[in-house]
Amino acid sequence: MTDIAIPPEEIRRRKSRRWLLLAVTFLALLIAFPIVWFSIPSGPSVSLRDLLLGTVEQGPFLIQIRAPGILKPRTERWVTSNVSGTVERLLAHPGSLVETHSPLLKLSNPTLGTELQKARFALTRTQAEATAQQAQLEDHLYTLQEDLASAKAQATSAEMRVKADASLLREAVISRLQYETNRLDARNDAQLVASTEQRIRAFRRNVAAQSENEQSLVASARADLQTAEANIQALTPQAGMSGQVQTVSVQAGQSLTAGTAIARIANARFLNATLAVSPDDAGEITVGQTVEILLPNPEEPVLHGIVERVSPNVVKGAVPVTVRLAGKIPKGARPQMAVTGVISVSHMTNVLHVGRPVGVQPDSKGVVYVLSTDGDSASRRPVRFGLASSNGIQILSGLTPGERIVLSDTTQWGPRMRIRQ
Repeated sequence: MTDIAIPPEEIRRRKSRRWLLLAVTFLALLIAFPIVWFSIPSGPSVSLRDLLLGTVEQGPFLIQIRAPGILKPRTERWVTSNVSGTVERLLAHPGSLVETHSPLLKLSNPTLGTELQKARFALTRTQAEATAQQAQLEDHLYTLQEDLASAKAQATSAEMRVKADASLLREAVISRLQYETNRLDARNDAQLVASTEQRIRAFRRNVAAQSENEQSLVASARADLQTAEANIQALTPQAGMSGQVQTVSVQAGQSLTAGTAIARIANARFLNATLAVSPDDAGEITVGQTVEILLPNPEEPVLHGIVERVSPNVVKGAVPVTVRLAGKIPKGARPQMAVTGVISVSHMTNVLHVGRPVGVQPDSKGVVYVLSTDGDSASRRPVRFGLASSNGIQILSGLTPGERIVLSDTTQWGPRMRIRQ
């Protein structure tokens, strides 16, 4: 193919167009750069969607403290094993409804059966020994009483003889020596009567003491038998109260020692709520304050109660607060159900308040970020706070009604922050 030469005028025209295009492009960039540069805001920024905002309001302010918690039975008991043994079978399980005498499980322990037989034999032997001892004492008492009767008869006869000898002595029928001898015999017979009476009284006291000792031995043997019988009955532990089985901590085949926890029984008809309140808010709570308990139950979502007890201790970073519930407990409520408590601390009629920013404490001075009128930026402002609620706090100075502030965490922010819409 033959090359065609391009005329010089065409070459100059093409070069002129190329340089003109470059000049126009450079001029356009030169004009657009300042416009773009100054239109882009400078400094740190945050998206509005990532912020939690609050509006300052003037009006009534209900100071409430919200806290998580659980429902707990008002009355419950742990059933423990009074004897050692092996679990043969379980008779109740978590959720089972039980009465006072309902059996929970069955234990086996052959040793207790042997001890029961020994206790029965020991009581029978002790009772027989006591009966034999009593009969022996009574027989000896009868002998003493016979001796007393004989001594009294002999003393009476001697006394009558002395009276008769006195007449014979006056008539000189008998000698003085005979008379005095008979008087001495009568006196000795009287002393024998007195001595025998004393022996009988002492023996009666001895009989009473020995009888009391024998009765104590019989009572001890009977108590041992009752203990052995109670141990046999304890092989079938009972609930001890009406309610619902919450937990069973043993299983079939397990060997138990005396004192081992078996099950926890609770009365689910009477419940309290235990709330975990932060230590900062616990100082505002007193006994008698009204509480609303929010249940995860759409049919009956709210229960009412009052503060019954505020624990003086901090447990796992929170203060336990016991709420006594009033009214009928709904069917869906059960022990260990997670709930939320709202404690009404006080009510203020006309105060300046706003949602509680993160980290702000009551009765303190702090700094919040206030949004500009157009909402494009937020700047720091010192504020004095008053009483606080779980979701709000009183403003004493630094803010005016209608202003919006940032409630989210702003610890990493500078003096001013741009807000991206």
